[in-house]
Amino acid sequence: MTARARICLIDDDIFVRDAMALGLGDAGFDVITAPGAAAGFDIASRELIHAIITDMNMPGTGGAQFIPEAHARWPDIPIIAISGAAVLDGRNTADVARELGADATLIKPFRARELAALIDSVVAKRKKQLEA
Repeated sequence: MTARARICLIDDDIFVRDAMALGLGDAGFDVITAPGAAAGFDIASRELIHAIITDMNMPGTGGAQFIPEAHARWPDIPIIAISGAAVLDGRNTADVARELGADATLIKPFRARELAALIDSVVAKRKKQLEA
């Protein structure tokens, strides 16, 4: 990306969150982290955000609850669901996330460059949709 996209990264695991934030920062993104859905909603409400990345499995409000509400509040912001589980409630996690409103899904473990490429893709796609 030519301009730095600002990303809201939501994950309850501090080690995963910090590692992803560092990798995405190295890839040229401006990353604001949140330890849970409530903080993610707060960040997205007061900051200019180009994409949201949320873990599907978190204590309290998980991604499955966060995604539809965030999608309803900010339909122009792409959402990427991440998860350590390929199956959620007996169903494919990517299918569940997509049905809830996520634009893309990555299953952990993944490399920062994979996530960076996915962010570039969903942000560019959303930009084209908005310009059409």
